Formats: sequence, C-alpha cells, structure tokens
Amino acid sequence: MKKFLSWIKNKASAPGQDEFLEMEEMRPAAKVTVKTYQLESFEDAKRVISDLRVGNIIGLVDMKPLREKDVIDLKRSIIKLKNVCAEFGADIASLGGDWIVIAPGFAEIYKPKANAPEVIDMPPPPENFY
Repeated sequence: MKKFLSWIKNKASAPGQDEFLEMEEMRPAAKVTVKTYQLESFEDAKRVISDLRVGNIIGLVDMKPLREKDVIDLKRSIIKLKNVCAEFGADIASLGGDWIVIAPGFAEIYKPKANAPEVIDMPPPPENFY
C-alpha cells in the first residue's frame, strides 16, 4: 500500500513543483486616527505628545486659544512638539493661520517649496555679447 501511495504521489507531482512558496499573512494595516487638539496651555502640548507616542494618530492642533492667551507658552509648546517629532521621526507642519498638523513617521506631510525660483531655459548669449 505504501508503494502504491508513493507511486501516485510521484505521478501527481510535476517536476519542479515540489517547492512551496511561502507568503506572509496579509493583515490589514492598523487604522490611522485623525484627532483634533486645542492648545490652551503648555500642559495641552504634553497631552498631544502622549497621544503621538501611540504612533497611529495624525494630530490637528489649534493654537489660537494659546496664541491669544500667552505667546511665550505657545512658543514653548511648538518647540516641544518639534523636538518630540524629531525624536520619533514624525512630521510637523503649519496649515496656515492657527493650525498645525503632526503626522507619524510612516506618513509624510507634503510641503511645497515656497518662492522657489523658476528655472528658465534660455539660449546662450551671442558671441559678441560681451
């Protein structure tokens, strides 16, 4: 009986198909959460930082309340957020006005180059130009 089963196995398998291709299990990527924050004090920046440590949160931060209240604390908060973003490999950018966005390391915030000079192809000057 063993010989018969091995004979069937040999006949059923084509040459070169004895190898198996291992595939990683496809798991859905973790969901990313977009969360809004309001900076009303320096302590609120610490709350944003603790949420960013999770790694799957994109933070939209409204700085207007702190800007109207205390500009020095606003600067301290922004510096703290920038330093933490650099530490974690996160990205931070201004959305203009009173909002900033903070994205984790796997996401990149597109930042267009402002006032970049436009390159114009011009023909060379004539020989007797100088």
